[in-house]
Amino acid sequence: MLASLQTAIEYLLLPPGLGIALTLVGVAFWRADWRGGRPLLAIGLLALVLPSLNVVAQPLAHAIERDLRDLRDAVVAVGRADAIVVLGGGRWPGRGEDGGRDALNPQTHERLRHAARLHRDTGLPLLVSGGRPGALPGRRSEAELMAATLQTDLGVPVRWLESTSRNTCENATHTRQRLQQSDVQRVLVVSQALHMPRALACFERAGLAADPAPTGFRGPTSDPRRVEDFLPTLEALETSRFAMREWLARLARPLRDRLPERGDPA
Repeated sequence: MLASLQTAIEYLLLPPGLGIALTLVGVAFWRADWRGGRPLLAIGLLALVLPSLNVVAQPLAHAIERDLRDLRDAVVAVGRADAIVVLGGGRWPGRGEDGGRDALNPQTHERLRHAARLHRDTGLPLLVSGGRPGALPGRRSEAELMAATLQTDLGVPVRWLESTSRNTCENATHTRQRLQQSDVQRVLVVSQALHMPRALACFERAGLAADPAPTGFRGPTSDPRRVEDFLPTLEALETSRFAMREWLARLARPLRDRLPERGDPA
């Protein structure tokens, strides 16, 4: 129930839901000849269009990613790490290639490819972390789906599975518990650059030393601006949504710490 409520709140506060809601309310007020209808409609349309522009989305992402930019092509802190931890990024229920099972979403596949490259470069063992948020009863955990993809599709072995976590901070605490019996003191954490600062904060709170191994940077590049950067695109909208979700998660963290522990998306 709480997870569904959080999903609804996120939809209303993040693009495109915020813009859609403001636009609909603005149209209703305008048709009812209520004062404020037109300004609200204009704000709603801006809230739809602006996040869809790369010139807006990329700076939003850069504000979160900037401290990680130098790690884009680096093998991070390899000499210090004892293992690689890949965080689950979500699933698509019922979209597996067999037509019935769940499939990992593109963000998780991106993390797995990066983890496979790191493993081949370093030889460090892999742990995959992810439970069953959003899954129907009886479906495999994200960790099981991730391990199958790494081993079958990418030819990379997985040493540990952590398959009970429901959110990023549970990824961290349950990973620490899973590794207690091993000689792992420090890990490389694989996730998108936008998600990495929050993930590292969770590992710090969990008491497990972690270094970032980010992938999927979405901030501006050194390439010159293109005409497309000033036109609405779904890619830019997705970037804005991810970035604003991370800012929202940071603001909500103090409140969430006071609530009973529950699941939320990665």
